[in-house]
Amino acid sequence: MKQRLVALVLGVLTLVVVYALALVVSNDVRLMYASGAILLLCSAIWLGAKGKADWLAALLLSCPLLAGFSYLVLPSVPILWPHLLLWAFAVMVGLVFLKTTHDRRSLAVGLAVALLAGSLWYCGWYIPEQLARSLNRFADVSAPTIALQSVGDRFAPVAPRPGKILVIDFFSTSCAPCIAELPEISAARADMSHDGDIEFVLVASDRGNDTPDRFRSFAERRGLTIPLAFDPGGKAHAAFGLTGVPALVVLDRAGRVRLTREGYNSAETTFRRDLVQFLKTL
Repeated sequence: MKQRLVALVLGVLTLVVVYALALVVSNDVRLMYASGAILLLCSAIWLGAKGKADWLAALLLSCPLLAGFSYLVLPSVPILWPHLLLWAFAVMVGLVFLKTTHDRRSLAVGLAVALLAGSLWYCGWYIPEQLARSLNRFADVSAPTIALQSVGDRFAPVAPRPGKILVIDFFSTSCAPCIAELPEISAARADMSHDGDIEFVLVASDRGNDTPDRFRSFAERRGLTIPLAFDPGGKAHAAFGLTGVPALVVLDRAGRVRLTREGYNSAETTFRRDLVQFLKTL
């Protein structure tokens, strides 16, 4: 009974540490996975060393993190369901790792290698690829009429212009993923700086608790060179059918919507490359 109580406490601590890292260090879902897998594996090895393999203890160890992730993350990003499977596998590997007999030690090593290989594939290929597929929405539809307000001294495109590609990034100064996305947007803009037909604009709104002055001050502190605009009441944001930030909209030279996306995660390592390549096709 004591071992099971300890397992539950370790499970709760793992949940707290994983989400603390996500809030303080980075929202990168690969960091969430890796930190959870390492903590669960080490906790399971420690539990296994203390007594016989207790699968109820393993369940109590893994449940807090699996339940928390299922409730907080999966509803908005369902493609991350392998987090649960690999975390559960990490607990299983850890629980039996020290309990195998000498002639079966190769089996334990094989399971550990399988966990490592699966984790590398998951973090290196699956997550970046699936995030891009799930967040990007390609289209070819007429754009709604929008009216943005320029912020600051630099010219800002406040509406689509014939013959110009317009990239609108809806943003909030209090949104951590928005801020994490900024370097990628700035880099993509720099990559396309040779093409005068492509315009970028960063758009804040009072629906995100921003004001033009607050937005301008934020940009000045960070040395942003992207043109700024304000969306009073979030009307333009809503007109594109968007509900959250960051949200990206790309309008082609005919003023038609060609791409919309909501959300950003640092794990999407191909974000800049994919955006630049797409703009080159328009």
